[in-house]
Amino acid sequence: MRLLILPSLLSVTSAYFSTDFTRWLDNQHGVVARQLLERADLQDQGSFGGKSNANETISRNPVVFVHGVSSVAGTMMAAAAGYYKGKGYKEGELYATTYENPNWDNAKWIQYTMKCDHVSRMRLLINSVHAYTGKPVDVVAFSMGVPIARKAILGGKCVDNDINLGPSITSSMGTFVGVCGPNNGVAPMIGDVPFALCALSPLIPVCNPIDGLFSGFCPFKSRFIDDINAQKRYEGKRIYSIGSEKDEVVGHNICMEVTTRINGQDGEKIYKDRKHDDTFKTSYDAQLAMLSGQPF
Repeated sequence: MRLLILPSLLSVTSAYFSTDFTRWLDNQHGVVARQLLERADLQDQGSFGGKSNANETISRNPVVFVHGVSSVAGTMMAAAAGYYKGKGYKEGELYATTYENPNWDNAKWIQYTMKCDHVSRMRLLINSVHAYTGKPVDVVAFSMGVPIARKAILGGKCVDNDINLGPSITSSMGTFVGVCGPNNGVAPMIGDVPFALCALSPLIPVCNPIDGLFSGFCPFKSRFIDDINAQKRYEGKRIYSIGSEKDEVVGHNICMEVTTRINGQDGEKIYKDRKHDDTFKTSYDAQLAMLSGQPF
C-alpha cells in the first residue's frame, strides 16, 4: 500500500502511543509509518492506544475510534475511550489517531474533504491494531469519520487520485458503529427544516462532487458517497448506526433517505432531539451495547 506522508511529521520523534505499541509499529512498519499514525506534532492530542506492557492480555475486540471533522483523537474520542475503560476495557483495547491537521476556527470545517491520505491513514491503523492484537477490530466512528472509515475498510481505488488501497479488509473486522455519519450526504437542520447545503454550495471543499459530501441535488451525490454505498455489508460482521432527527450538522433526511443509515446494517438508534456532538457524547452505552451484541 502506498502511504501519503506528510513532510511536517517526519522530524517529530516523541510518541503518545504506549511504549509497547510504538516499538511494535517501528519494528513492523518503520519509524515513518509510526510517526504518520502517532501525530506527535499534536502532542498528547494526536493519538492513543497500545498495551501497557507486552504481557497485557487482550480479551475484547480492540476498538479503533475515528474522529469527526475539525477534531483530533485526544478530545471526544479520548473521552469516549475513558468511558469505555470505566466499563472494563483496557489500554490495549482502545486506539485512535488524527487524520487531519485540525483547525479550531469553526468556520474552517468547510475546507475539509475525505481525501485519500485520510483514508489510508485510518486503514493503516486498523490493519496495525488487528495484527498487533491478533483480534478482529471494532470501529466506532463519528461524523465525517464514518464515511472515511467505511472507505478504509472497503479498499479499492481512492476517488480523488486513483491510488489503489488494496482489497477489502472485512475479514479483519468485528463490529462497526457509525455515529452521525453523512453516509448519504448532508442536510443540516435549521430549526425544523432540513437545508440541502451541498446542493447549493458544490464549490466549497467539503461539498465538492469528488471527495466531498455533494448531495441534495437528487439523485446525484459525490463520487465518494456513491463509492462507499455501491456495496453492502463490508464494514464488519455486525453493522450499526446512530443518529438524531435534530442533527444540525449532517441532518437526518436527504433525498428521501436517512443519511446516517448504512446499507445492509443490522440495526440503528435514532434520537428525537439531540444535537450533533451530543448524540455521540450521550450514546456511549448504546455504542457499548452494539459492540457486545446486546439490546440497545
